[in-house]
Amino acid sequence: MEIGITAVKRLSATAVGLALLWSHSTPMWAFPKPKVLAPAVEAKWIESVKTHRTKDGATVAEVLAFAQKMRPREFKAGRFDVGYNGATGAAESVAIEYWIGSKRLPDDAFADLGYHMSPDGKVLATPSEEATSAALEGGRAAFLRAIDETYHETCRPDQAEAPLC
Repeated sequence: MEIGITAVKRLSATAVGLALLWSHSTPMWAFPKPKVLAPAVEAKWIESVKTHRTKDGATVAEVLAFAQKMRPREFKAGRFDVGYNGATGAAESVAIEYWIGSKRLPDDAFADLGYHMSPDGKVLATPSEEATSAALEGGRAAFLRAIDETYHETCRPDQAEAPLC
């Protein structure tokens, strides 16, 4: 009988402890709701990126169009989209989707290209560790070199075989 009472006390203490923990904490899977920008503000952010001047003087839109013209089978630019921080829900970037290779399924788009933005919608400096974005920021020639490198690494790792993408 003593063992039964001790087990009940431990179980009760555990249940109370878990209830207290649960009531004072946020579950790990609860993320803040995105603070979605108004459509007009999102459009301004995207336009700021499209018209942003790269190091060679061309705009981002011009660099992407040049890359598509020069490497039509290797590169295709996609849509621009505002990115939101998963931890805070705040808008923080403009992402540019793109495809490498000629097999261009919607789910195959690359997602490592874009610009960080200030809260008031200004384009921020590109960190050098973000290689694809840094190449875009470098201008037309730098971006073409990055496309060529990515294409060969992704689609043609073995030059003797047909392209994978």
